[in-house]
Amino acid sequence: MEFGFAPIQSHANFDAMRAQATLAETLGFHTLWAHEHHSQQMMYPDPLMALAALAPVTRTIGLGTNMLLLPIHHPVRVAQEAAMLDVLSNGRLRLGVANGYSERDMRAFGMLGKHRGNQLEEGLSLIRRLWQGERVTLRGEGFDLQDFELFPLPVQRPNPPLYVGGHAKVAIDRAARLGDKYLISTTQKFDEVVALVRAYHEALASHGRAPRKPALNRIVCVVANAAGKKAAEAFYARALLALYDAWGHESVTGLGKSERELRALCDDHFIIGEPGECIDQIRRYEAIGIGHIACLMNFGGPDLELVDRSMRLLGEQVMPGV
Repeated sequence: MEFGFAPIQSHANFDAMRAQATLAETLGFHTLWAHEHHSQQMMYPDPLMALAALAPVTRTIGLGTNMLLLPIHHPVRVAQEAAMLDVLSNGRLRLGVANGYSERDMRAFGMLGKHRGNQLEEGLSLIRRLWQGERVTLRGEGFDLQDFELFPLPVQRPNPPLYVGGHAKVAIDRAARLGDKYLISTTQKFDEVVALVRAYHEALASHGRAPRKPALNRIVCVVANAAGKKAAEAFYARALLALYDAWGHESVTGLGKSERELRALCDDHFIIGEPGECIDQIRRYEAIGIGHIACLMNFGGPDLELVDRSMRLLGEQVMPGV
């Protein structure tokens, strides 16, 4: 099992983000993940820029977007900037892309139409072609390329890994056809994750592609005792409902009353507990085919000392046990 970590992306100065990133690398995390939102103060708006700030303070850990909202960006610009980040980091980029779901995020860029899926597919295909060094002649939404060649090319050959998100059937098929990996949202309940993993493998098989393990976002907090667990569960449950309700994610806004109860949220969305409990919870996801857990320890803005303790417990007592 691989473990990723999303450093804090909501403070006006970047010292805490850098400190968490260097600690994550020291503890053996696989990837640093940066997110994209534009409608609240919980996320920096530019994940590639955030990762560029982390590249010089780290050496080996991967640098990934989770997720870059590709339809609101120019695909050629994304190909260029992401390739630059791969070069600057000596081949550590993981580019994760998705349609976006927040109406406020999309409205700010005039992107509320259903054609976002087509733009995402067009952009994904173009980025891969450019990264692989192809000279491209192509006219699309907002671009007209005539024998266009990307410079510089990414370090990773044939291209850095492309992660694709989404939970609709068309999104899963898109991940199987056009992506290298599939990344599942923390908004999906456990049983839904099981179904999504199954659907992804079926889609891979239908396109003649080899099986591969999806990545999964999860709110994670490793604590020292039962009192810490109780406090963490209450904090993250409030944060999950408040933020995703505000962002308008249908997987959370559509939860029924019983699904919004604390115990249901903890069972379906979180990995929270003492080290042994977290090992058991992680093994549950490993058993259904998850290969990477992106740990959202900063979700909702918890105390930084709590996150530091959680990171250390995960790296020192949990990761060696799974």
